[in-house]
Amino acid sequence: MNRPTVPGGLEPRDPNRRRSLTNIGGAVTKEGDRADADRLAHALDVPPATDAEDDAARGHVHGFHTYPARMHPITAARLVRAFAPPGGTVLDPFCGSGTVLVESLIAGRNARGTDLNPLAVLLAQCKTHPRTPADIDRLVADAVACAEEADARRKAKAGASRRFSPEDVELFEPHVLLELDSLRAKIGTFGGPNRSDLELLLSSVLVKLSRKPGDTGWGVRTRRTAGGFAAKLFVQRAQDLAARLSALRVLLPAPAPTATVVQDDATDLKRLPPGFVGAVVTSPPYAATYDYIAHHSLRLRWLGLDPAPLARGEIGSRTAYARLTPAAARTAWCRELDRFFRAVGRLLPPGAPMVLLMADSAVGDGAIRADEVAAEVGRACGLLPAARASQPRPHFHGPTANAFRARPRFEHALLLRKA
Repeated sequence: MNRPTVPGGLEPRDPNRRRSLTNIGGAVTKEGDRADADRLAHALDVPPATDAEDDAARGHVHGFHTYPARMHPITAARLVRAFAPPGGTVLDPFCGSGTVLVESLIAGRNARGTDLNPLAVLLAQCKTHPRTPADIDRLVADAVACAEEADARRKAKAGASRRFSPEDVELFEPHVLLELDSLRAKIGTFGGPNRSDLELLLSSVLVKLSRKPGDTGWGVRTRRTAGGFAAKLFVQRAQDLAARLSALRVLLPAPAPTATVVQDDATDLKRLPPGFVGAVVTSPPYAATYDYIAHHSLRLRWLGLDPAPLARGEIGSRTAYARLTPAAARTAWCRELDRFFRAVGRLLPPGAPMVLLMADSAVGDGAIRADEVAAEVGRACGLLPAARASQPRPHFHGPTANAFRARPRFEHALLLRKA
């Protein structure tokens, strides 16, 4: 496949050099149906990453664009192959950046995904949208055109195309802000799927080029960025994505399964195409653990994506639960899961599996045990607990550390079946 020359002579970065998600290993406890529990344990027990396993976990499109709290691809692949019927359809109602959906396609299953985060929907659509070699070449060529426009405007000392927000003025060096603005303005001249891909490429470089210490970090740091680096990095990421999309093509069976990704509320699920699904494999937000809208506010702003649906419908957010007592937090989490379980139950035929990857969480000094809550809510919703596998996980949130002093925090792979 021919690749356009990178402006400034920057060579494509090796896509396999990024670090993988962290898996710490540890003893797994099981209960329920023995065969199903063994399958759950096998999926959950991904060993601590070696360099080779790092490469596998970040392979092909999984390594494109950071996204907090992603399911490990090996776990996703094992769950899909163990519990989704061959040729059937897998639903991930909290699809995030699309890990379960991609692994479903590789395994020969059709995939459906929903998420309230518009950035997640774009990412999952990008990773699951079928591409020809010509499509992939065109993506890189369009990225080069954007970079060339940004370089030309930088050398001409052109001004900004719009007024910058105070947040962006604080987060970016002035010349970097102008380069990013030029890239964004050129991206706006494209249409079709390539525009979304180019927007995601821009999204993928924002934090690296900013003064933020990281995706989930706070505050600003001092940094110095060379002129023209933003445009070079943008094309580097385009070449990286092209290589990843090409690698995924090789892994897909023929004929390729289909994927549908829509923005929808997992506690409602009204926008999916009609019809049953063969299995649900998903990882709901962990109660009182993350604020996804805060993590993605920079990218949502730069891509012009509406955060309102996520702000209204995000479940389990740390900010919302921090105002509650431990008992009230558990009640609230049961109520939110009840709405989700009932929405999923409408789509599953009798006996079909719902597999959840969930972790214990805490409010104050009270632990919210995910396996206990899921079993309690599941029984009330006609989704009966069938098997469980659990593995201890560290807890890094100091203010709630006492909640796990007597008994450690666990991550659980949970199997429920439609009654």
